[in-house]
Amino acid sequence: MKNKISYSIETLLFGIENPKGAIEQVLFANKMAEHEGMPHCNRLAKLTFTDPTVNRALPGAVPLDETLILGYEGWSDSSLHLCIRSGRSACKIATGSFPNREIEIYDDYRHAILLRKLSDKDIQEIFNYVWDNMELIQPNPNPIKEDW
Repeated sequence: MKNKISYSIETLLFGIENPKGAIEQVLFANKMAEHEGMPHCNRLAKLTFTDPTVNRALPGAVPLDETLILGYEGWSDSSLHLCIRSGRSACKIATGSFPNREIEIYDDYRHAILLRKLSDKDIQEIFNYVWDNMELIQPNPNPIKEDW
């Protein structure tokens, strides 16, 4: 029997008017947004899995940099992208659109060689959880101490 995937979600943006974040992650998110035809990226969060083999390429190796959720949330709709960021490259996992809750899973991820990949069901569960709890990926309204 396959274990249920367990993870935590951490928003990577902060501030209300002009959300900010770590430069490397924000630049990556903006490039992905441009590539996907989004007006801009106003949602960015990191998924951390309790199973260290998820999205790991080699046994004992460092996991690929980050599994991210990025996207655009408007007044009545949202478009979210689940992807792996590794240095200057990326592997798109899936794209989900709300309110219709349609998900497209990419062949790039299906064909990637990883110790453990997310199943279609895992991906569906992640998107549904995020859509039911959108506050998890909203920018943190409090500035970080480094901004003071």
